[in-house]
Amino acid sequence: MPPKRKVYRLHKADDNDHELSTVNARTVAVTKGRRRRLKIVGESTVVHQNPLYSQGDWVYQFDADDSYDAAQPERVCVLKPPPPPRYNKSDWPLLYWTQGYRQEALEEFMRLEGRGDWADLSECMSCGSTDCGREPVFRCEECLGTVLECQQCVVERHRQTPFHVIQRWNSSFFDKVSLRDLGLRVQLGPHMSSRCLNPRPGPVDFSVLHVNGVHQIAIDFCWCEHRVATWKQLIRAELFPATVDQPKTCASFRVLEQYQALSGSGKMSAYEFHQGLSHMTDATGICKPKSKYTSLGRMVRQFAHIKMMKRGGRGNVSNGIKATLPGELATLCPACPHPGINLPADWESAPLEYKFLYILILALDANFRLKNLYRSSWDRDPGLHTGLAYFIEPTKYLKHVSAYATQKDISNCSGFRTLSHAESKNAVGLRATGVGMCICARHEIVRPLGIGDLQKGERYCNMDYIALSASRAHGVQALFYSYDIACQWKINFFDRMRAFSKDWQIPDDVEVHFGIPKCHCKGHKRVCQCRYSMNIQRVGRTDGEGIERTWAEVNMVANSTKEMGPGNRFDRLDEQFARHNWKKVIGLGRLLAKKHVKARSKAARHMSGFIGLTEVLPNEDFKAQWTTEIEAWERNKDLPSPYMINVKHLTENQVVFSLKEEERRSAVKDGLADADSNATLCVELGLIMEDAQRRLRQDICDQDDDVPLAASKDIQKKRKALHKDLTRLRSLQAEYMPCVKAKLRETINDSRDVEERKLWLPSELDTALRVKGCLSGVAEIETKLREAQCLDALSSLRTTLRARHSLFSHRNKNFRGQKQNTRVADTAHRLDRQCRLAGAKYNAAHDALLSLKGPGQWEEELRVLRHSDMVSLHGSLLEIDEDDEEEDAEGNKRKKRLRLGSPREAGEGHREISWIWMQEGALGDGSNKDLNHAIKLEWLRSRARAHRWQEECLLLTEEKRRILKTFAYEAERWDQRQSGWQGLGLDYAEGVQAYARRQADMYCRLASKFRIHWDLPPEQVLEDNESESEAEGEGEARRLEGKVE
Repeated sequence: MPPKRKVYRLHKADDNDHELSTVNARTVAVTKGRRRRLKIVGESTVVHQNPLYSQGDWVYQFDADDSYDAAQPERVCVLKPPPPPRYNKSDWPLLYWTQGYRQEALEEFMRLEGRGDWADLSECMSCGSTDCGREPVFRCEECLGTVLECQQCVVERHRQTPFHVIQRWNSSFFDKVSLRDLGLRVQLGPHMSSRCLNPRPGPVDFSVLHVNGVHQIAIDFCWCEHRVATWKQLIRAELFPATVDQPKTCASFRVLEQYQALSGSGKMSAYEFHQGLSHMTDATGICKPKSKYTSLGRMVRQFAHIKMMKRGGRGNVSNGIKATLPGELATLCPACPHPGINLPADWESAPLEYKFLYILILALDANFRLKNLYRSSWDRDPGLHTGLAYFIEPTKYLKHVSAYATQKDISNCSGFRTLSHAESKNAVGLRATGVGMCICARHEIVRPLGIGDLQKGERYCNMDYIALSASRAHGVQALFYSYDIACQWKINFFDRMRAFSKDWQIPDDVEVHFGIPKCHCKGHKRVCQCRYSMNIQRVGRTDGEGIERTWAEVNMVANSTKEMGPGNRFDRLDEQFARHNWKKVIGLGRLLAKKHVKARSKAARHMSGFIGLTEVLPNEDFKAQWTTEIEAWERNKDLPSPYMINVKHLTENQVVFSLKEEERRSAVKDGLADADSNATLCVELGLIMEDAQRRLRQDICDQDDDVPLAASKDIQKKRKALHKDLTRLRSLQAEYMPCVKAKLRETINDSRDVEERKLWLPSELDTALRVKGCLSGVAEIETKLREAQCLDALSSLRTTLRARHSLFSHRNKNFRGQKQNTRVADTAHRLDRQCRLAGAKYNAAHDALLSLKGPGQWEEELRVLRHSDMVSLHGSLLEIDEDDEEEDAEGNKRKKRLRLGSPREAGEGHREISWIWMQEGALGDGSNKDLNHAIKLEWLRSRARAHRWQEECLLLTEEKRRILKTFAYEAERWDQRQSGWQGLGLDYAEGVQAYARRQADMYCRLASKFRIHWDLPPEQVLEDNESESEAEGEGEARRLEGKVE
């Protein structure tokens, strides 16, 4: 349904109403889901009426049912639109409740402590009996309502719900009583709805853990001829036993599922969960239940293990658990390439430019938060499915690691703690100092057999094994490893790989590429940045930092797993990674939809920017020359990197000299006041004075509160010179702009300082007065001078921005210490001042042109200059920030560490070239070698940005297709598992078939849901809360971003 269009109608009003001051208005708002309209009636104040109609003849009304004509002129301007009504109950719900309902709520709670409406009740509300011994004194906390029943009725009604909490009225208050004490016995076996002919009572202290506490129940097992084992009878009643031999404790499936949900989402430990159940049973400690913590921990592990086996399809094949292959229980990433599952038939023969679509992109990293102390042993605490899901089977892994007694690696890049701590990491008392992990870098899904313990630090022998295990039998033609020390790890990687068996090694015909995650790339040397930055690799917009986000989630269980035995810890972490993977899988539909909408927009913008930059290159041969060079390097990374350009930067002395030269030229211009009189001089003098006023205002603004005497005298001297020039200007204006005399008479008593006074140039006059009162084409002269002033200001701004970038680059390479950096800061302040003045000069000239010429095509070349446009051409080197300070949208300096609540700056892949560099001639004439090098570097980066976003669009399209193919493959595979195996009983066969059908249906429904997400229009894709908050942040930034004054 398209948005409701609005129309304004004019209706005849009372002829005597000559001064219409208010109008009726109706506001129509459509809800977010476009399901209903909200109408608000109010009044608005009219600022002016349409002059085409006589006074007071019309009343302005709104009709929401007519169509809107875009060509229809606006008839009424509303100064104060009616504000939407505000309600305390929606704006301040807690305050609204506190002031009006808190006391009443408390009274209702107190009423529930008694019998309420049934205080005088003498008959059971279920059976209606009034016999002695059947008094209605029992009620259930779990059932809806506060029905009072007799003992027989409450027991009979709870035969199928034996874990409800019953209360008994003892003539004074309600106290708890168990259903077991009231005579309820729970019958297991096939006779649960009736009585077994040969029941066998269970243990007297039989305990059940349920979602509302720990219960003591009287249980009867079936002991008939065709009975099954007692632990099976419990499972068929959805009660999981703590032991298979004479079970005395069990947990309901619901409480185990609740723990899994709380553990997965809130990372709650089994101890905390058990404490909560005990508290719910008895919060006073008077009748505290016996601890079931050990039993609960055992049941949780076993339940999670069986669930994992079930989801892995092991229950649908004969002897499924023993036949489970390594890594088979792990959830695969449906968007990654899997030959034979989700790749097209001709993917191996894809053209070279599309080979990147079938690269398996992996990320490696280590985490030292997931430690493990020496608790228990593998013999006493074995893992239930270690080596079958995410953790590597430890026997062969430890044998491989033990072959490398020490690791001595010399770094030829930055000094990384990863390498220096590889052997020195403190491992006293620790079975594992952390874990290493491999995930798919694009979707953050943990790879099967992609996790292993670290015995010391982040050693190559550990990470090699994990990387090869995670990528084993991948079947693709190209691999990409993202690793924060990839530049060092890759050096002898293939030599170390030969120590593994042949089936573990990466085939020789498989291309292997390496990259450094974007945030980590800043800490590497320039040569590594230029080769391994993921902004210049053919991996789309993959950042490689997804593994860090995964650590942030899993680290929440670090404290609890640190104290566990080895098997318990592996099972617990496997469960966490399984839940993490599944959450990622079901979120891919919405995630890829949002990413694709963004990527299409960004790809168009960055390609347009790249084409625009190419068109303004100072030499036509540069494009062909640079394209040939970069394409050759992309095919063979052993060639010198085109990004390794040694751009010479200006020294501080050179920058200071250029600033002094600029100030000297400004002083020479100020001498024009003594030249001969003519119309051009009249306007030129006005522009010079305008610039002098701007500089003087900036000088006053830059001064501290305690102004030195010398500085104050200097300002007075400049004001005196301005007064002299203003007198000269007035005499010229009297000759060429006689209309200004009336304006001057109006401001004869103007007491403002000279730098604040209006100069009354032609652009400051209205059109009628300018046409009648300006002689000799003065307005046309100002138009030409203003155009030249705009171009001159832009040139000055570009020069200053280049100088500022060179200064900071020179500082970062050569200066250390407070003294030297303070000197640079003084120079930087002067450069910032020059930038502000150039920007203000341009905007003043632009506003004047707008007044003189009006809107037109000239605005496409000379746009409004905003503060965000005043950026260097090349900015920072591939991602490295150049300054610890930044300016906000209003041009105010602030430390970057104080930006916590403000939107983050765009990264290299999002950065767009400002329009001030896209003008003809903005990049010089090609004769400046240093400038050409800087242009080349920015051209290469602009090309990389455009290509990465285009690749991202293609990758997302391919990933969507792969996801649907994977879901179809999984649905078909589950359909094939319906038949079970020969010799399976009918009751088991039906369960096997039902579960397979349910899983197949789930994948079909997931595919349908994903298609719905991907078919939505772009604006609807971004309507979730996260996108709304991002849009609000961007909107606020745009609102604050104003023109430079």
